[in-house]
Amino acid sequence: MHFLERRALRLMFGCSLAALSLHGQAEAAEAAVTDSADDSAAVPSEDTLTSDIIVNGRIDRTALEMERNAIGTVDILTTGDIATSSNTGIADIARALPGISTSYDQGANQTAVGEAQFVTVRGFDTSFNAYTLDGLRLPQVAGDSRAISLNLFSPFAIGNISADKTPGADKDSDSIAGAIDLHTPTAFDFTGNFSRVRALGQLAAMAADSHQPSLGGAIGVDTARKFGAGDRFGVYLAGYYEKRANAAQSIAAQSGYVTTHRNVGTTRDNYDALSAQGLQWNAFTNKVERYGATGSLDYHGLGIKTYLRVNYARYKNTNTMNQTGLRSELTSNADGTSQPNPNVANGGSGNYNADGVFVGTGVNPAGYFRTEDTDQKLFSTQLGGEFDLGGGFVASLEGAYAYGAYNQPNRIEAAWRGVGYGASGVTVDLGNPRAPQAVMAPGAAAYVSSLDTPGQYYVQKGWNFDSEKKKTLRGNLHWDSEGGLFRSFEIGGLYEDSRREGRELAPDNTRYVFSRPFDPRDVNGLPVSQLPGRTLTDFIGAYPARPIRVVSRSAIEDQVAQYVDSAGGTAGRVSQETLDQGVTDSKERRAAVYANARFQAGNLEAMPGLRYEANRFAAHYFEGSSTAGGSGAFVSSSREYDRLDPSLLVAWRPSDRVVVRGSVRSSYARPGFNDLAGPATYSFNDTTDELEYITRPNPNLKPTSAWNFDLGLEYYGGVGQYLQVAAYYKKLRNIIVPTAGQNLLEDSGSTVTTFMPQNGLGGSAKGIEISGRYTYDGSEVPFLDGFGVGGSITRQKTRATYALADDDVRTTSLPQAPDLIYNAGLFYTGARFRANVNYHHTGRILATVQSSDPDIYIQPMGSLDLGAAYELSDALEIGVSARNILNQHAYWTTVGKSKRYISNDRNGGYLKTGSVYQVSATMKF
Repeated sequence: MHFLERRALRLMFGCSLAALSLHGQAEAAEAAVTDSADDSAAVPSEDTLTSDIIVNGRIDRTALEMERNAIGTVDILTTGDIATSSNTGIADIARALPGISTSYDQGANQTAVGEAQFVTVRGFDTSFNAYTLDGLRLPQVAGDSRAISLNLFSPFAIGNISADKTPGADKDSDSIAGAIDLHTPTAFDFTGNFSRVRALGQLAAMAADSHQPSLGGAIGVDTARKFGAGDRFGVYLAGYYEKRANAAQSIAAQSGYVTTHRNVGTTRDNYDALSAQGLQWNAFTNKVERYGATGSLDYHGLGIKTYLRVNYARYKNTNTMNQTGLRSELTSNADGTSQPNPNVANGGSGNYNADGVFVGTGVNPAGYFRTEDTDQKLFSTQLGGEFDLGGGFVASLEGAYAYGAYNQPNRIEAAWRGVGYGASGVTVDLGNPRAPQAVMAPGAAAYVSSLDTPGQYYVQKGWNFDSEKKKTLRGNLHWDSEGGLFRSFEIGGLYEDSRREGRELAPDNTRYVFSRPFDPRDVNGLPVSQLPGRTLTDFIGAYPARPIRVVSRSAIEDQVAQYVDSAGGTAGRVSQETLDQGVTDSKERRAAVYANARFQAGNLEAMPGLRYEANRFAAHYFEGSSTAGGSGAFVSSSREYDRLDPSLLVAWRPSDRVVVRGSVRSSYARPGFNDLAGPATYSFNDTTDELEYITRPNPNLKPTSAWNFDLGLEYYGGVGQYLQVAAYYKKLRNIIVPTAGQNLLEDSGSTVTTFMPQNGLGGSAKGIEISGRYTYDGSEVPFLDGFGVGGSITRQKTRATYALADDDVRTTSLPQAPDLIYNAGLFYTGARFRANVNYHHTGRILATVQSSDPDIYIQPMGSLDLGAAYELSDALEIGVSARNILNQHAYWTTVGKSKRYISNDRNGGYLKTGSVYQVSATMKF
């Protein structure tokens, strides 16, 4: 462990021990909370400092009561406790819910940011989830799916997160996994008026150790007031600002793998003997800025409740990547002649020696620089109310508008490549899968160790802008009876109209090429040693044979200003047809009507329902050319599909402490916007202009459909004591599988990889989920009063069957669904001091299905976090916390299921973001 990490841990544990010693007697003397079926009986008339955030506090108990009283399986997590958690992103906080896992947009380097981006129920693909903010479906503009990028949201503005795993007919049907809702507070969520200030400071250890910007902080202010006659009006306002920096490092294979032995078939058929074609080492820096505001105005009158909610959120990340690579390849000599193949001279062929074993054909030292800045924004407003019509009838109506944007204004790339070393090649020692090493002859090692070569090859800049406007109108009419078997009936409907616009320019289109020895140009390309920056002296795993140079971002931005953006620069030469290639304009309309009824006979409650949804989608976009310099044209596509989904939810409550639940429901998952329509992208080899990668949508995709069967048993004991067990089975049809097909071009002998979503034949998921919490009341051992344990585990087995070709039908696990998710925690809650230690684990995930290459997998990930808080007074609390104190990897992708073959950087490789340490203060008045 590095010095900074040890120092931070000593400081945190010192503060914790001091607080324990100062207040140990007061904690031991605290009276136990009365064990009562009605936990809310102990709620004070006025909020204390932490009544809305302590482990067994009012809102946590209220959330548990909501879970118990629901007819379906619902998990609720209160947020806002910055004292004992160093997670400032909602996605990471949501992992504390049973069965919740997280994911990232790897294409935008989001794995290196140090926080998760998306959440999903039970690890299913994000398209299997419905995401809402106060019940409103938000614009979906992040990535290729319909997921909402939750790094937009802050715990300073979100009151709780709920995961409804068995949504009924009154919820959206496109929720195979479940519905995730973020709830913003209102004044009526609190027992009294208050104002609060929360502030924190953070240190990112890896950034500090590599002498990069490492500090961060955040502040949030919120207030709640009730006013008017009878306190019928309520207003809640919150605002927050956060800024932080972090660093990340990764190791990855260069390009794809080849068979170790010549002419033995595909890499998929020879998994036990594969060889890498070089290595890459990546250093990332991030500067994150997150800010926003939320507000609500409510009126609770006689027979009427109205509300106005407004939310604004902004997330900006300045992301920079520096890469050092060793590529197994021959290049041109300085005089323009081709380097001779040493294998051929010794009786071999291509990359193989005379014995037919892969040894490479030379080593080309390379450098690469890339920025993946993101600027996300969201605005939403909702106006609605409930109206008591008399006779048991209540009508609800809401109108809403939301606008979202996901922009990448600066996608800058630069590369350094030139004359390689041709006398011998490079092979990769994969003995340590987390730290593979390049193996070279002494002459090659000496050649690549110098940063004075090669010179810069090019600099270029692209961008993309995606936005969506969504208008929603929804309402329902609800009737409650005064008793009997038939208790209630509800009918309702929804209409959504959304328009999505996309603009993109690939960086390749603005490339400015520098002069190299074998390719004279106007301006000489400088080596990285002659550009401002710093050379790292330490790196994860084994330090590479070629030093890692972190080039100054401002130096590359100056190049862009001079050669790309300036008058006469390459950006001004981009043709209108090229600009058109990145244009997407799509519209989607969704209409829904539903009806449900609630029956109750004694302790048995049942809610049958039926929901109809009609979807209409149309898109207009430019289809590019599959040849370098070729032309394309605008095309249109459209899809229509209707759904009729029945549901039945049942709950039996034989006692105040026991609930048995069951449900059967039909559901579906809409294909993502970018899965259905959008410009196909073609990537060409930098040197030969040969086609290498194709990424394209599939307008013929069908929605995935499912039948869902759930059964649950729950037991509720005293305060802070419960056990919940849920079993589930899902039968899926037309699953959407991200596939990568490899095709050999006969004229060039090169391989083209095509990434395109496809419908599989079917699939299933079955699993069991257990969650619980036990807080000891100190009745037998007073010293242990306030200590407790808690956690959850989700174990599942999934299956997906799909056809890559008529003669290639496969069965695998469901993409993105881990086989295991668990949380485990220890905690203590006293009169003024509280502390917790939590560990989160997500099992192995199938990321991408490939045709002739082994599939790509994400290896298991985990994080050990801890926190402690001490209440100095009724108005002030301080906290210390740490995240990932074991410094485990944040992301690890491999070629194949085992950890043997690290993937290339396009898929992630092996990446670490280090530990984060935090101090905080909460003041309430």
